[in-house]
Amino acid sequence: MRGKRGSGKPFLICKEISARNWVAKRLMNPLTILRTALFVLLGVTFAAGRDKTPPAYHQGTITGWDTRIDTYNAGNGQSVRRRVKLYELKGSDLIYEFDKCGAFQAGEFTAGQAVDYRVDDAAKRIYIRYDNDKEYKCKMDGTRSVESDKTATPSTAP
Repeated sequence: MRGKRGSGKPFLICKEISARNWVAKRLMNPLTILRTALFVLLGVTFAAGRDKTPPAYHQGTITGWDTRIDTYNAGNGQSVRRRVKLYELKGSDLIYEFDKCGAFQAGEFTAGQAVDYRVDDAAKRIYIRYDNDKEYKCKMDGTRSVESDKTATPSTAP
């Protein structure tokens, strides 16, 4: 119902009601709600990712390495053999055996060299730090106790 031209009151009321309906329809649109929820979720994810503390590194010594031949399936029914360097890293409580380090294997590392490392037990990886911010990612093959290594070495005393 349209109001008279001189009295704008009924006309304004109708216009105000239609504007409210438009806003309500716009805000209650499922797509708008979904976009808003996604935006909030991404914001929370980025905020949580920024709070990460840097990983703790330990001091260790490369005690040596050995070579072995690995055999694996090439996918076409053939087995492939390759020579792999297996390194030993002596930490404070464990001795780690690792291989498949990429560029680390190509480097000139000597027995007795001190390195900074961190261990990811869930992924079975050892990360060796170099240049203060870069890491070599290595596959952990096994661990053994430092104490068992001391008892396994034969004594020279009679």
